Amino acid sequence: MTGNPLRFLSATEAQKLMAAKELSALEYVVALLDGIAAENSTLCAFLDVYRDEAIVAARQADARMARGEATGVLHGVPFAVKDLIDVEGKPTTAQSSVLRNRVARRDAEVVRQLCAAGGILIGKLSLEEFGIGSPSDTLAWPPARNPWDIERIPGGSSSGCGVALAAGQVPLTIGSDTAGSVRNPAAMCGVIGLKPTYELISRQGVFPLAPSLDHVGLMTRSAEDCALMLGALKRRPFDAIADDASERKLLLGLRVGVLSHFYRRDIVADEATRSAIALAADEIARLGARLEDVDAGDLESFRQCGSTLLRVEAYAVHRDFLAQSPERYGARCREVLLNGASISAQAYVDAKRQQLDLTDRIDQLLETSEVLLTGVSAHPAARFDDEDAVNRPANQMRVPFNVTGHPALSFCVGFSPDGLPIGAQLIGRRYEEEKLLAVAAAYQRVTAWHLRHPRIALGQRDDV
Repeated sequence: MTGNPLRFLSATEAQKLMAAKELSALEYVVALLDGIAAENSTLCAFLDVYRDEAIVAARQADARMARGEATGVLHGVPFAVKDLIDVEGKPTTAQSSVLRNRVARRDAEVVRQLCAAGGILIGKLSLEEFGIGSPSDTLAWPPARNPWDIERIPGGSSSGCGVALAAGQVPLTIGSDTAGSVRNPAAMCGVIGLKPTYELISRQGVFPLAPSLDHVGLMTRSAEDCALMLGALKRRPFDAIADDASERKLLLGLRVGVLSHFYRRDIVADEATRSAIALAADEIARLGARLEDVDAGDLESFRQCGSTLLRVEAYAVHRDFLAQSPERYGARCREVLLNGASISAQAYVDAKRQQLDLTDRIDQLLETSEVLLTGVSAHPAARFDDEDAVNRPANQMRVPFNVTGHPALSFCVGFSPDGLPIGAQLIGRRYEEEKLLAVAAAYQRVTAWHLRHPRIALGQRDDV
């Protein structure tokens, strides 16, 4: 097997080729489906593949294109969604035996919007159980594996999204992010992960984890593709990123606050991660931004607040399921959920009050800084057999922005000596996702990290 170059087309590139009649939606979809069929037994990114439906939809898209009736901004472009997201007539399992027989009655709003924009849904993607379990749990489905090294985790909980993108199996995916579950796999798989402003994207038809922290997230390989997909989903007016000149104009004099204490003091990231973030900051400065170290205060306070809110709310969601069939949960997921039962009402109320204070703390930083820059994860992807590393609480640099609801974006800024992706994180003012995407797009124009692809997706499988 050799790698099919169509698999690593961006959505925007595929659109241009289809508009010029140089590529058909059917040819594109089949190339992706064939890649999934060849690799899914190894990578396990997809829980369900809608091959027949996707081929029918691709033929219909080609017929409409031939008549000059393009549906919308995603006409003919395939996408896939995390299996917490409803698709009419299909199971939504959350990768748990608890929901194994649950069939959705209607499409989630995000699925409806993407299909209305011309997107072609090709399947459901793997996750860690209910977005809170462990990749090492023994469940009915095997865990997704990092395509850069299949002995390593891809990051959770939107694991399949990161794997499918990095492996060239699909250009656009939708995940969910409650404590970093889009940005973590984005960093560990070397792709873009955007957690938009809280409630910017509809959560209708998305199985909840902790409603006051839950965000629907977007994952792609390029910032440009992420902007394209966001334009199909946003509830507010959207000014898409335009071109190199516009991005450079935006970056000229842009005030960027660097939260270096997150990964140098509060958690000490490994040397490769610290170095990659520093070099990314230097590159953003060369593009015209003005960088200054800023301090958000004790990172642990964000972690504790987020942990209390998540555990109490998640237990409330699962209380009846736990009472009826606790044995149907994986061990890690059940343990985390049951911890929520022992947290007092007073502790939860205190955390809600603290959430307001912490949100104000970030708002104050963003009065003088237009964008914040920090790390995503303190280390690259851990090995599956390193249980301590797999379960260590490495989400502290991500959870603050679930607590505060600010938009946050993960993007690849380098690779470790072992060839594993390293991510950095941009945070912005509410509803200024376009600014984060413009910074990431400008960075991607002058670097090539996002253009690297795993050996397995290029047909070089001698190491599998």
